[in-house]
Amino acid sequence: MAICFSLLGSIFIAFSILFNIMNISDNSLLISGIIIYLLNVLMIFLKLYDEGKGKLIILANKLVRKKLKPAEFILHYESLKKSNDLIIKKPSIKVLQFVALAYDSLDDRENALATVDEMIEISNEKRKPFSNLIKCSFLFSYGEFEEAELLFNKTQKQKLNIMCNSLVDAILNSDRAMAMGDYKTVEAYSLRMLERSFPKLDNLGKLVVHYTLGKVYEKLQDNSKAITNYQYCVDFGGETAIKITAIKKLQHIK
Repeated sequence: MAICFSLLGSIFIAFSILFNIMNISDNSLLISGIIIYLLNVLMIFLKLYDEGKGKLIILANKLVRKKLKPAEFILHYESLKKSNDLIIKKPSIKVLQFVALAYDSLDDRENALATVDEMIEISNEKRKPFSNLIKCSFLFSYGEFEEAELLFNKTQKQKLNIMCNSLVDAILNSDRAMAMGDYKTVEAYSLRMLERSFPKLDNLGKLVVHYTLGKVYEKLQDNSKAITNYQYCVDFGGETAIKITAIKKLQHIK
């Protein structure tokens, strides 16, 4: 596409030069050729950014959500930050969401919240509610109930799209319900998530749900079910902090 645009711009400029030689005054071809060249440069710039962003998102999905190696992704991201890579200079909400998730998987709460704040900062008015809801989810899970509740109520008053409404439902039935001690609601929602056929939970999703169920059953003093869910986290926790915490939980219960 870039080559085609370059050829088209060259043809316009060539005809402009030819017409000037023939004493035919017409600058429209020259102007059109220059505009095509400028548009071509912009197109190349945007496509390279999209390709780089896409590759980073694919890598994040692979390392963070499937292979459960969040630290490896963070190292890669940090190395990009030290470079002049455009993706880091102009980060996207999707990339930052993966970065925050990776930090959260490592129980690095400070960097997770800092990354979410960066998401909120770069979000336009249409995307800001989504970024705010991501922060609400983290705050509820970190025990920052008052701050989370204030932001959650404020965000719900805004116009929300389908994705945001889905996230609101998840927060109400998981992070917020857990923070309020409504363990039966969390249990029912988590079991539905495990049974859901579409979209299926990925490895990180299943890990988080099993860990949540472990905490629920521990609160309900159902040690047998708590041990079963924590054991899943130990067996399939990869290189996340969830695995380490689950080991400590099992030792405490036993």
